[in-house]
Amino acid sequence: MARILLRSLLAIYLLFNHQVRSADYGVGFDLALDYGVASVYFSNGTAVNIAKIPGGPAYKQMMRATEVLDGRATAYHTWFGDILEVGTGAAQAFLGLRSLGDLLSLRLGSRDTHSQSLSRMLKALKTATESYLEASISAAEVVVPFPISDAYLDILRSTCFSLSLHMPMSAQPPAGILAARAHGMVGKCNIVTRDKGSEQGQADDPMQLILTVDYTQAALTALLVVEECGVFEYRRVLHDTSLGVDGLSGGSDTNRGDLVRALQSFTRLPLEDDNGDELERISNLVLLGESAGDQRLHDVLKDVLGERFYRLATTVSGEHTKNIDPLYAASRGVAEDCWDRLEYQSKRAQID
Repeated sequence: MARILLRSLLAIYLLFNHQVRSADYGVGFDLALDYGVASVYFSNGTAVNIAKIPGGPAYKQMMRATEVLDGRATAYHTWFGDILEVGTGAAQAFLGLRSLGDLLSLRLGSRDTHSQSLSRMLKALKTATESYLEASISAAEVVVPFPISDAYLDILRSTCFSLSLHMPMSAQPPAGILAARAHGMVGKCNIVTRDKGSEQGQADDPMQLILTVDYTQAALTALLVVEECGVFEYRRVLHDTSLGVDGLSGGSDTNRGDLVRALQSFTRLPLEDDNGDELERISNLVLLGESAGDQRLHDVLKDVLGERFYRLATTVSGEHTKNIDPLYAASRGVAEDCWDRLEYQSKRAQID
């Protein structure tokens, strides 16, 4: 018990005494089921894709052991780089943790294979990033394809702490939301004008319904996300390890049919928003992951979305589209969020 208390006090001390200066860059890691990727976002608005690190057998087993359950929606906003969790979360994800003893063993640094494999991946991404920057990093933000529970977040934070990496206390949104942000799909609202009660000023951007599809060899992970005024809220989550590229590699019509039916059901509209209004069309589509360019996926999306696919797909066309490699879309988005957060903390510290 004394060791737990000591670690907790040390973590609190480091959190509130974390050195903050004007942020030159932010660092983001995206942990997929079979690999991890790293990106750096610089203060001048440019970004660099650092590395893709293949995961070993233990890492792959750990990521596949994660259970994802759909539940209540969670909202995240991008103001000042903060991400706030509203409610208790939409998906419960955990790494086979069944008891408090399991969680404490990870916190105390036992030789648990799950925490070890996660540590090795994060250390490799950290080392590759430091090699590029030619400097040590002490802050990074990490994202995974699906919503995670507090238990998994605690493991992730503890692992980062063991690697001398500071990360925010709040949960990160799933990878698809960060990829949407990297593509500039952040609506703007004239909040100041609205607060003053004036009718003048630029009109608010309309609410968006965004479909994100994270496609890899190992899995399909899709989100239906409502975005308004920079606030993202995922409403539906689909995560299936049988519908990734490996699941379609045999070329079976049955497998392809399963993918079509899953996406048809997932994208069925209308979708009701918090005000009771119905959202009847998908505004944007984000494709991310190592297999985002897979032609079979595109063909299925054409079947599901029809002609809208050509208008929506960020890898094909779209007004928000930036020249972003889908493999690094989420890590780039979370790196930008990391920079935003550090810059906000820096400015706030200067004021205080």
